[in-house]
Amino acid sequence: MPRPWKFVLGSLALAACLFSGQLGNAANPRKVTSLSYNPSGVTQFSQLEAGISEARIRADLQRLKPHTDAIRTYNVEQGLDRVPAIAQEFGLKVSLGIWLGKDRAKNAIQIAHALKLLSSRPAAVTRIYVGNEPILRGELTPAQVIAYIAEVRKGLPKDLKIEITTAEPWHRWLAHPELGAAVDVIGAHIFPSHDGVPIDYALTDFEERYAALTKAFPGKRILISETGWPLAGATNQAAVASADNAAKFLRAFLKVAEARHYDYSLVEAYDQPWKASDENGAMWGLFTDDGKPKFEVFGP
Repeated sequence: MPRPWKFVLGSLALAACLFSGQLGNAANPRKVTSLSYNPSGVTQFSQLEAGISEARIRADLQRLKPHTDAIRTYNVEQGLDRVPAIAQEFGLKVSLGIWLGKDRAKNAIQIAHALKLLSSRPAAVTRIYVGNEPILRGELTPAQVIAYIAEVRKGLPKDLKIEITTAEPWHRWLAHPELGAAVDVIGAHIFPSHDGVPIDYALTDFEERYAALTKAFPGKRILISETGWPLAGATNQAAVASADNAAKFLRAFLKVAEARHYDYSLVEAYDQPWKASDENGAMWGLFTDDGKPKFEVFGP
């Protein structure tokens, strides 16, 4: 997939990714803006269904605190409704996720649970995601997502100042511009690896997608709800999943994100072995599923 040589990662001469036992550079311990959070230690989906303990969440967030000031969640069930209160203990902000799918009854339970949680005005929560890729999965129409966003907005305490959005890949936002009018900020997923882009053109591709969104939604802030690169898994066209490529992409992306003041959340905090059959979804973590750090995110 040839692309113009606007910004080629190979020219950055980035160091190969080595498993060094730390995330930040010891000489310059910067933090990432946000990390997507699913609990550590989950190897089977049945463990999630059984519920996540408060002790697990607390240990997870304590481990993340030195590396970020915010996390993004995807669900308010299985014990994850306790995340905001525990996050507040560590000074972490939370983008709270409401999971939506084709089951309208389950959606109603999720929304009711989230609104009950938000009625207590948890200080840690600064943003709500009403759904994560339900349009991409074909489980909801844009009109249905917009209706759910309106329902959540109406159900919030009137004095609660909080951003409301939904999360879809960049191309779904472009295909359905009516979503933009329903949200406070455009919550876009941008993954060059999902589009089969080779690592040497990944950041160029990313910036092209970001620019397309800013053009399509003038006056709306673009939130990079998810980005990253898989550390292992199958090759997607020219996009090779590897620890080396993940380090190259993340280090280059974070340098640009810092310079341009991007608001973003990296995928993800912990490996999720239970997602192994889902688009290389298991091996994106900056930590292994048992909490071991993999590599330095920041570097020259």
